[in-house]
Amino acid sequence: MLSARPLAVAAFLTLALSGLAGAVAADEKALTQQEIEKIVRDYLLREPEVLAEALGRLQQRKAAAAAVKAKQAVHDHQQALFSDPTSPVEGNAQGTIAIVEFFDYRCVHCRHVAATLDRLVSGNASVRVIYKNFPVLGEPSVLAARAAVAAQQQGGWAKLHRAMLAFQGDFTVENILTLGKSVGLDAARLKTDMMSPATQKTVRENMTLAAALGLDATPSFVIGDRVIRGALSPEALQAIIDEEGRKQ
Repeated sequence: MLSARPLAVAAFLTLALSGLAGAVAADEKALTQQEIEKIVRDYLLREPEVLAEALGRLQQRKAAAAAVKAKQAVHDHQQALFSDPTSPVEGNAQGTIAIVEFFDYRCVHCRHVAATLDRLVSGNASVRVIYKNFPVLGEPSVLAARAAVAAQQQGGWAKLHRAMLAFQGDFTVENILTLGKSVGLDAARLKTDMMSPATQKTVRENMTLAAALGLDATPSFVIGDRVIRGALSPEALQAIIDEEGRKQ
């Protein structure tokens, strides 16, 4: 970031430091870009913590702006996030606290957080978890996402979902069909539905929704009006649920 924005940092520090501003006024002349850069460089060599503080504040402002943008995106996509009939739901289907998870079946962190979500559902009667396929780790992830959508059409999503989360091999059509058979699904129908235009449309819409929320990794969550990137501990998720409960 330093090499990309040297002039921006220079301008920021020149305006922020009253001592330097006074020096400019005392000279009664406009400094050249080279002179400004030398002043800033000399100052930073003496006081390097100033740059760290400036960049820290810049990151805070960016984070705050991103949070506002994400909150607006959640507001704009309420229906797709919380009421999409194509998205599987676990827990209390009428629960007042919704956790929307964007996940990838090949994501190690998604696999780890699955047990946490199961415990949260068991321990919180007001919670519902809404699952959104977000296959970001290549074509095998896309195949798994299509299989999950197809399994839902047979009423077997939950079984295949857990089987794929536990699966240790590569997701190929053959392996997925074998998993489907093992949990009681019609493999021929599963294969047909995996490749159907309707299934592809569902996966594509989830990807579009994730992009609208600014997501680029899994797992990511939407809880209330906040977007959370990355896996959270059971304690952190429970704290957020408790906070959402107090709002109601």
